Amino acid sequence: MKGHWINAALGVWMCVSAALLAHTPAAATNNLFLGLSIFLVAFLAMGIEGLWRLNAVLGAWAVISPFALGYMNSTAALSDVVVGIAVVAVSFRTPGQLARQMERHAT
Repeated sequence: MKGHWINAALGVWMCVSAALLAHTPAAATNNLFLGLSIFLVAFLAMGIEGLWRLNAVLGAWAVISPFALGYMNSTAALSDVVVGIAVVAVSFRTPGQLARQMERHAT
């Protein structure tokens, strides 16, 4: 479940970065809708088994979107790629894997 909260926080960052980092309207619109989608899917995945897969797809789009939408030479692009990789990585971890990793880092 911690992974869902991590993805929810990453979705919030995507929304915030739309206002802070976006240099083009395409980047701003993409970050706003993508951030809302990641947040909503992460929140709903807490109760719906298997919905995490959709966040993995959204994370992959976050990595690809700067190149597809043509804003690859900006701070928003770097943020999108990093957040996208994080969303995909967190999405593919099982709750048990995340709990064990958090315990290792806490000790």
